[in-house]
Amino acid sequence: MPSMSARPAPFKRSVPSDSTPQKDSKQGPKPEPKILFQKFFKSVGPRTYAAQVKEAGNGNHFLVLTEGRRDEKTDEIRKTRLFIFSEDFAEYFKMFAEAEKFIRANPVSSEVRERRARFWSKNS
Repeated sequence: MPSMSARPAPFKRSVPSDSTPQKDSKQGPKPEPKILFQKFFKSVGPRTYAAQVKEAGNGNHFLVLTEGRRDEKTDEIRKTRLFIFSEDFAEYFKMFAEAEKFIRANPVSSEVRERRARFWSKNS
């Protein structure tokens, strides 16, 4: 039977007693990533979609996909973001191209298109 001293010590945070965060005097806040490209469009409904290519401080590129929706009750814009980093670009775009190919080969039915058109013409 193992002794109690063989157990690892519980994790302890190293927090100063006054609980104020310590700043490293050599580093300030991180600079905002540089925007290299951006494009957006307003959807038919309450959504806006945006794509940005940014450059991180280390020179790495990443893609930020954003969906913005206005909350009808509070008029607040709620954003959902997806970050794709350069090391994943090839597989991500391959997956996206396959999804696009499927969508083009299997479009929504004319019945669904007509119902959607009626809905948006009524709500516009």
